[in-house]
Amino acid sequence: MGYLLLSAALIASFVIVGCQSIPTKTTDSPVVSTQMGVSELTPEQARPAVEAAYSQFVDVRTAEEYAAGHAYRARNIPLEELSENLDKLERNEPVYLICRSGRRSKEAAEILVREGFPQVISIAGGTTAWEDAGLPMVK
Repeated sequence: MGYLLLSAALIASFVIVGCQSIPTKTTDSPVVSTQMGVSELTPEQARPAVEAAYSQFVDVRTAEEYAAGHAYRARNIPLEELSENLDKLERNEPVYLICRSGRRSKEAAEILVREGFPQVISIAGGTTAWEDAGLPMVK
């Protein structure tokens, strides 16, 4: 009887463990942080992610600054217009933000986190650092 009870307990524990879901990655952008909030990456660290097939790389500078030259693949949503354009961003994917030096991208990141975006990354040093690193620009 004891053997039967022990066997049943072992089978039940295997079933319970086997039914637990394992976290999966559903994005082609690399995971930067598992915590909700703002992370910061250098341009070199961010480049593979922002060049992935699907990435959200947003330049928060003014339209005039963006037109004068921007990081390759970055799209423009000026900081002043970000709150009105949240529907243009996928909440469940990482959002990479860039500005000129890093100040506005951090401000934009705080807005996105307050609005419930779980993974927001600011590019350290902004477009200036991106260009200084020799990374692709559109002029």
